[in-house]
Amino acid sequence: MKKKAEESYFFDDLFHGQKTPEMVEFSKARVEVAVEMIRSEMAKAGDPLSVLDVGCGEGTFTRVILNLGNRVWGVDVRPDRVETARQKGIKAVVADVAKGLPFENDFFDLVYASEVLEHIYDTEFFLQEARRVLKKNGALIVTVPNMACLPNRVRAIFGLYPKYIAPARKHWGVGEHIRAFTKGMLIELLARNGFRAEDMKANLVSFLPAKRTRKPWSKSLGRLFPSFGEVLIYKARRHSLLLEKKKMIRATFT
Repeated sequence: MKKKAEESYFFDDLFHGQKTPEMVEFSKARVEVAVEMIRSEMAKAGDPLSVLDVGCGEGTFTRVILNLGNRVWGVDVRPDRVETARQKGIKAVVADVAKGLPFENDFFDLVYASEVLEHIYDTEFFLQEARRVLKKNGALIVTVPNMACLPNRVRAIFGLYPKYIAPARKHWGVGEHIRAFTKGMLIELLARNGFRAEDMKANLVSFLPAKRTRKPWSKSLGRLFPSFGEVLIYKARRHSLLLEKKKMIRATFT
């Protein structure tokens, strides 16, 4: 039986569950960067963090965050996956985060949302909800496919359809990717909703539109040149919306 569209917001179906070596490499490179960013937040705080994993699924990566010594909550739209996450010791709840986050204001030190934004129609509402549940100066880590990755730039030259953007369900192996992002657009979206981007990386850079072109140094290039990478990984800081709006107004008239 096929999953309903609303049930697949946070299911990691980029490769339809095919655990190929390329898929493992692709995901591992993303996770490595995310863990580094989480560790940097822990070092700044000097204490365990209160972390929310949005789209936690069965809690596989959520458990990694927990094992780092943090207090961890998870949220996912799939009840069966939430139950599995709970069995791993994660305080997980069932909710459609496109409709809101079921947590109090100023509750978390860090919100982690990996491969979520591209599935959500009202991305600004989601980011405002993430900001609401974050403490003052709390951090948001998001990962999204990069519309302007190097393989997509090559494909555009030859008039080919880009990777990671779905005109229909399961096209290019992606499920309901209804939003597309570039480095600049993601920074702008975050800024408009009360976040200041602090750390920007990508998982890896491929030189041709084929997974087999990835080399050991592809991950290093992703860190140096994130705008060419396949998945953007950003850490942003909650800050004053009023201050950011004033900056944007000044920029408009100068």
